[in-house]
Amino acid sequence: MANANINQAPKGTQDILPEISHKWQYVEQMAAETAQIFGYEEIRVPTFEHTAVFTGSVGETTDIVQKEMYTFEDKGGHSLTLRPEATAGVVRSVIQHGLLNSALPQKVYYITTCFRRERPQAGRYREFRQFGVESFGSNDPSADAEIICLAQDLLTTLGINEVELLINSIGCAECRAKYLEALKEYFTQYKEQLDEDSRRRLDTNPMRILDSKIPETTQLVKGAPQTLDYLCSDCKEHFEGVKSRLDLLGINYRITPTLVRGLDYYTNTVFEFVSSKIGAQGTVCGGGRYNLLVERRGESPLPHWDLAWDLTGSY
Repeated sequence: MANANINQAPKGTQDILPEISHKWQYVEQMAAETAQIFGYEEIRVPTFEHTAVFTGSVGETTDIVQKEMYTFEDKGGHSLTLRPEATAGVVRSVIQHGLLNSALPQKVYYITTCFRRERPQAGRYREFRQFGVESFGSNDPSADAEIICLAQDLLTTLGINEVELLINSIGCAECRAKYLEALKEYFTQYKEQLDEDSRRRLDTNPMRILDSKIPETTQLVKGAPQTLDYLCSDCKEHFEGVKSRLDLLGINYRITPTLVRGLDYYTNTVFEFVSSKIGAQGTVCGGGRYNLLVERRGESPLPHWDLAWDLTGSY
């Protein structure tokens, strides 16, 4: 084991010095105030959770679970994990404390620290500050548009103007099953041309191949089946409702069939605000519907919407 330099911060972390800490305070204050204007109240959850909170929610086949989580065993033999994202812990909390039995929708926001042992790159750290909102209880397309509008307003407040909104729909569980079958059939033809990660995903979650940044694989992605062609009538109607509400709000967007987001619990609408100015593939923030997540935790099915924003590039 290599000796650590005790006078250097660990790789992938950073010190926030007094000369710039006011910027962090301003960004976090604006995030909180914007969320409150939209009717969200603050929630704070523990820095670590039982590992199963993440493996059962994020998905066993995601890179977060397979490669990036900081997991350890405590003296009692319990497997615990530093949160790699906040949604799973928030869902655990609202279930534990009965918030979902109160008047719906339940709308909460958080500004918290997350940890992922990913390869540090421009605008990304292994310890980072995440702002997010979670809305439980509404399946109306207006809820989708509301959270996208919230993100747009915060971007404007922070002066982050050179961004583009990308949207897509990945449908419900039934839509996805048919789409995954078509996607696997397509990529199996080119299995030998896929990169190693994509070949592994072919057998676990072929939708994740669409996220590949390997040039050879991205060329194959261009000819892949598109999610919008596999939507059922209800999911098509929902997506049309989201687009019509964004049009009424004057929010410009680009439909991006390869946009699927990174976690297994997404359904229906997904979105990202992207920029060419911040590095790390340009994603400023993103989110979508998680209509299956609460049900996965043993509760009755409940509509759920999320926005997650790594604030690091915004300070």
